Amino acid sequence: MADAGWHNWFMSLVLASAKLNDDEFLAAFHSRRLTTSEFRHADHLRLAWLRLHREPFDAALCSVRHGIQTFASHHGVPGLYHETITTAWVRLLASHDENSFAEFLKDNEYRLNKNLLHRFWTPDLLASEEARKNWVPPDRQELPVRLIS
Repeated sequence: MADAGWHNWFMSLVLASAKLNDDEFLAAFHSRRLTTSEFRHADHLRLAWLRLHREPFDAALCSVRHGIQTFASHHGVPGLYHETITTAWVRLLASHDENSFAEFLKDNEYRLNKNLLHRFWTPDLLASEEARKNWVPPDRQELPVRLIS
């Protein structure tokens, strides 16, 4: 797990883009003006949250996937993108009904770390090359039902 792509994964939850409103954040992300230090785990979640609340689920998932892949490639860190982790977080966010991302963070911040995904996937499966490249369903328990479709 020494892979450079995991560096944001194990750090504490920090919303590096907090100074930007939602539209500014999306514009900065998609124009690749955000640096890697401005796009940490909480910012990945913010991207997914915003897409889920602006697009149907399938379109939101595609937007998040493509956006993170493009961001990672642009910044020379292709290992940042992990298909199963990205899809899992989008699906987990889609199972919540809080009214705002700020409310979601307030209610769930203590859960938003690697341990949450390990409730659904064994660490070895989640760290596998197969899971990095392709969606791999959970091997411990099913993900919650989506509320956002």
